[in-house]
Amino acid sequence: MQKYKLDIRGNDIYIGDTLINEKIFNDEMVNYRVRDRDDFINELIDWIGEATTDKEIMKSDLKMLMDLEDDYIFSSISTNEYFCRSEDEEEFINICKEILELNKKL
Repeated sequence: MQKYKLDIRGNDIYIGDTLINEKIFNDEMVNYRVRDRDDFINELIDWIGEATTDKEIMKSDLKMLMDLEDDYIFSSISTNEYFCRSEDEEEFINICKEILELNKKL
């Protein structure tokens, strides 16, 4: 399903061939942000090294993220939930649809 393929090209986010308006994420119109999984893993490693609390949660997240095969994931802006096609394709596609609908309105 190429229609729901996430991609980051420079600073631009695409779902399929559709460029997503950055306002959707900047204005928190959805509860997710798109993350490059490898970059996020590196950030998480840094955070774990600096953290004084919640290290176990971060380590658990790190292990889960390292086990994924997806290049890009949705990361919740309010919790430590992550959604990707390989783990929950139905929810992943629902998030993509939500973002694409908002994108049409902008």
